[in-house]
Amino acid sequence: MRTELRHHEIEELLGAYAIDAVEVDERDAVARHLPTCARCRAEVEEHREVAALLAHTGAAAPEGLWDRIASSLEDEPPELDLPPAPFLPRVVTEGLAPVPARRSWQTRAAGTVIAAAAAVIVVLGVQMVQQDERLDEMAEVLALDALERAYQAAEGTPGSEVVEMKSFDGASDTQAVITVDGRGYLRASGLPTLPEGRTYQLWGDTGAQRVSLGPLGADPEVVSFELSAGYVGLAITEEAEPGVIVSDQPVLAYGQLPE
Repeated sequence: MRTELRHHEIEELLGAYAIDAVEVDERDAVARHLPTCARCRAEVEEHREVAALLAHTGAAAPEGLWDRIASSLEDEPPELDLPPAPFLPRVVTEGLAPVPARRSWQTRAAGTVIAAAAAVIVVLGVQMVQQDERLDEMAEVLALDALERAYQAAEGTPGSEVVEMKSFDGASDTQAVITVDGRGYLRASGLPTLPEGRTYQLWGDTGAQRVSLGPLGADPEVVSFELSAGYVGLAITEEAEPGVIVSDQPVLAYGQLPE
């Protein structure tokens, strides 16, 4: 059945119509009205632009949007300026099926506001996760770049010693640079990546025992460490995460420190 709506009724449906939240007969009535009313067409376009903005994960929410949403939810609905109802004779309704009531514009408006709020929550949540991931990646890159620059600076500083750490087959696995003040930098990118739950660990060899200088991780690049006097060599082992205090694992690479 074709539904005809008055202008003020159509105005109340424009926000819901823009996000396809109206019933079929109402949608058809609004669609018939829009070609004849420039103001309603412009309002529908504005509603659609806002909905498109909220759906775009790369855009920030408009300034003050949360305040407007909260205000819309908290404010009392405006009173309707309705003409007085005409006198109607009593009609017998016994035995007739109830006629479903038309949803009020307040219910539609609240539904539209809640849908917009949910869209904003999803958008901002996705943005926060993506930003956190990008920040973590940037922090890792910056930290690695800083260590690589520190390694190169130490390598070119007078008095620094370069230590070649070799495996038992004689291949050069890693290289360390030790500055005169005991600061060390280990370039361990040649080590193969370990499985989950395993880590490389760096040791200082005193000749009588090995002292832990710290875990290197499963896929190390450039790592810094402190080296005090009394050590004769550096050693690398593979351990269970997060590392151990005393190791009984075989040495994977060893480097003799200069006397």
